Amino acid sequence: MATWLAFWCLLVSFSASFLDADLLQRPDIARLKSAAYDELYADARHAYSLEKWSEAVSLFEKAIADYKHEKDVKIYCRTHCRDKYRASFSRNSINDLELDYYRYTIYSHKCSQQCREKYLGKRAKVSAGVKEDFESRKTYGYLQFAYYKVGRAIDAARAAYTCTETQAQDKTMADNVKIYKQMRGVEEAGIFSLEPTLHQESYFNAAKLYEQEQWDEAIQGFEDALKEYFIAYQNCKIMCEEEREQNKVLGRSGLFGVHIDVLQCRTRCPDQLRKVKGIYVKNYLARHFNYLQMAYFKVEKHWEAAGCAASYLLFDPDEDTMIDNLRFYKYALGHDSIKITARKAAISYYKETTIESKLLQMATVYMAEADFDDSDEWFHDGIDDEPIKQKVNIEDLVQEEENAYSVEKLWGLGPLKDESPVENPQDVINFERYKGSKILMTEEDLNGTARVAVEGMATEEQCQMLIKLAEKTAKLGDGYDTRNTEDKPFSFTNKETFSGVTILSASEAALSRKAPVEEVELYFNLSEKVRHFTEDYFQLETPLYFSYSHLVCRTSVMDPSAHDEALHLSHPIHSDNCLLNRDGMGTCPKRSPAYTWRDYSALLYLNGDFTGGEFLFANFDDSVQAKLKPECGRAVAFSAGLENLHGVAGIRQGRRCALALWFTLRQKHDETQRKVAWDILQKAKEQKRLEQLPLFTPEVASHMEL
Repeated sequence: MATWLAFWCLLVSFSASFLDADLLQRPDIARLKSAAYDELYADARHAYSLEKWSEAVSLFEKAIADYKHEKDVKIYCRTHCRDKYRASFSRNSINDLELDYYRYTIYSHKCSQQCREKYLGKRAKVSAGVKEDFESRKTYGYLQFAYYKVGRAIDAARAAYTCTETQAQDKTMADNVKIYKQMRGVEEAGIFSLEPTLHQESYFNAAKLYEQEQWDEAIQGFEDALKEYFIAYQNCKIMCEEEREQNKVLGRSGLFGVHIDVLQCRTRCPDQLRKVKGIYVKNYLARHFNYLQMAYFKVEKHWEAAGCAASYLLFDPDEDTMIDNLRFYKYALGHDSIKITARKAAISYYKETTIESKLLQMATVYMAEADFDDSDEWFHDGIDDEPIKQKVNIEDLVQEEENAYSVEKLWGLGPLKDESPVENPQDVINFERYKGSKILMTEEDLNGTARVAVEGMATEEQCQMLIKLAEKTAKLGDGYDTRNTEDKPFSFTNKETFSGVTILSASEAALSRKAPVEEVELYFNLSEKVRHFTEDYFQLETPLYFSYSHLVCRTSVMDPSAHDEALHLSHPIHSDNCLLNRDGMGTCPKRSPAYTWRDYSALLYLNGDFTGGEFLFANFDDSVQAKLKPECGRAVAFSAGLENLHGVAGIRQGRRCALALWFTLRQKHDETQRKVAWDILQKAKEQKRLEQLPLFTPEVASHMEL
């Protein structure tokens, strides 16, 4: 059987002296007279190369134990010194932040050094190669074979398994584990890691309990895993400080460079913690809160479940399923739901990791650019000359709003509205703001769900005003993406032209006197009216916010005399928040580039004097469920998912104009340009008011009057 085992052999010749160490299986922080682990490791490999297996086993065990003990001591000392500084010096803190910072830096270094020497003695710096062997658990690769040679098969299996936890790609070691399992006396249940990652062990044990529907036990398991995760994160940060002070070359480059090195190390901690068997697990920490919110839901603890759902969204803010869950919890908790926030530990972790990333990004620029200014519009990522997409706001690093991590602040799920004053959604047209309107087609008429058609939402005069606004300000191809060019403006079909005007460009036109203020103000008012109707008719529990507003016209370029009967689509069948048929027929995954945050959509039609151009509800195979003929003041509203696929039939003659609106339940995606446009419109109105003031001729008093 031995011939099948990979032989880990390194022929080296080292000489080292060491003192016997009284090391425990899990040593406490105490004075231990021992040789450093690098010396023990060198002697262990020497004994290994001479095939002195018993001696090699003893030395490898001592080396690994000392490595763990040294790490425990470093974490203990650094934590102890930090707490001591807070307790002693905070009472005599000084107002100069820089002096206080430097004082802590020097105190922490000297205090930690004295503490380490107390428990470990003076030790030389360990080489990077040796440290890497221990961190990657290569040491267990030697140890597993040495165990095998002395007949300790179960220990060999455990050592080999421990090695595979960080070297999942090592097929040889994985094969060795399989071989050990076949040996007499080795039970699979007895094979476990000799160096377990506690938070991961707890996580996977809790996941098993969850799958067995042992909800209370699973909750406790995930809560323990979270505590261990945050402890591991703190320890990782502490070890970053230790590494900084060991780097003498870096230290000579100046304090700023030293602390940039610490930042770089700290920003890598979350990645280290989410690495499972050599694989980086996406949303590893967030998964804890996902399991927890569902487990708490199963035991009907909705408040705890809501806090977990909110915590999850800190790390994956656009996860639609979790946002839907949070809506449920808000409904279940009623008006008290406004108090829902993410957990304190999750907020603290999120703030730290976010600020670390921002600081590192800004500090990199600070070191690279002599003309750096904290008011710069863009910060570069240090890789190329392209600006990053999101501006780093200096204020984010120092300000802390009350309730900054509430549901409303982070995800825009607004406060619960009062109960609808009508039982039947169709009765909303009796509201004063919808006077003159009537329901044209319901879900049943339109052969679907969460869809409605209404007419009378705008008068003929209002429709003509918006059409004139489009004539004055709309641009060919405007409004969708970068496919627009001067030669070929964007359109879904070459049988039409497509033009549009955003609410921002309309307001700018009013300010520059290219469009009447009244027409632009009507753009705002009618879109608000349709938003309110959508919110009221579907009896939504939280407010709708604008995601995008677009006044669009499609014009046929087909020759009327050609009698081209071939059908075409002005806008292909699609969903407003998912990618239709992207993963196979009938699928509609919610992922980029889809606008996954859009929840409802509506169109207000401005005219009907054209041929074709019907609004279509359809199936995923393009078969039509229902048609709606546009007319002035007629509107259609619907939920924006797979349940309401839609498109536009091709226009054969004439021009078709409509006000297209998309809504979201998430305030964070509220249309930013709409707010800017509103401010611009107010300036345009004030400009017009001043221009309309009556002129007067100043008079000069005569000499006698003076």
